[in-house]
Formats: sequence, structure tokens, C-alpha cells
Amino acid sequence: MAAEVSDLEELEVAVLGVLSLGLPPSRAAGDETFRVDHCVAVVEGLRRNGSATSHLVDGGPAIASTFAESLAGAMASLEVKGLVVAQPHGLPAAPGEFDTGLEIDVVNPDTHPAVLDRRLAQQCLDRLLGLKDVYPFLMQQYARAGEFWRSARASGYGE
Repeated sequence: MAAEVSDLEELEVAVLGVLSLGLPPSRAAGDETFRVDHCVAVVEGLRRNGSATSHLVDGGPAIASTFAESLAGAMASLEVKGLVVAQPHGLPAAPGEFDTGLEIDVVNPDTHPAVLDRRLAQQCLDRLLGLKDVYPFLMQQYARAGEFWRSARASGYGE
């Protein structure tokens, strides 16, 4: 039976939603705010109490150790459920996940795990986008990611 959003914890929804956003590897982009852990921390802060920085250290981009522990647990849970798979650091991304030849930098925290259920991940993103406090942040990240990918493709990045 396929997993449904209702089968997931809120933090797992946030992780899958953020992974569905199409963020570039933060190291390649030269921007730590593209890190999966950072984005999930901001989303969770906004979702829980309207504060983008509540899970960040000194305003970020580093995340608080207590949140990092919760995030690692959510990532492990998603992997056990067969919804994501960790990818080793520094290896090319799986075909179809990112541009061919890109080096990816799970929560490693700069390694994006491969999402195994794209339908569910998109539903998680849709749920996050339905949250008025979260929507502007995700749209900003999406727009910034799009700018990076356009620039990277124009300069031949990953070829």
C-alpha cells in the first residue's frame, strides 16, 4: 500500500516537501541557506510558531543541535519507510535526480537524499505551500533555486 501524507509525522512532511522543491546542492550554489537541514528548520519554525529562526543558531544558517537530532530521526524514519535513500557524499546523483555529472554535496547535512516516492513528496510540498507562514519562504527558495539552475546551465555547469 502506498504511503499517504496522513501516515507521516509533521517533520517527515517538511523533509519530503523541502526535498521536492528542487534545491541545488548548497556547496555548488555557494549558499548555505540551500542546505536541506536549514530549509526544514526554517519551515518547521514557521509552521510551529511563525518564527523562521527558532531552530537556527544565531539566526542561521546552522541549525540547533536539538533540532538536528529530531531531523536525523525523521530522515532515518523516512528511509526505513522506503521513502528516501541516503546518497554517499561526493558521488554523482542518481539519474533523473539532478543534472548528469553534478556532484551532490541526507542530512549530511549537505547531501540531498534521493526521494523514492515523488508523488508523496509533491503532496507534502503542496501541504507546506498551503501554510500561510511557510508559503513565502518556500517560494523565495524556489525562485532563488531557479535562478541558480538557470545560471548554472548557461555556464555549462555539470557538463
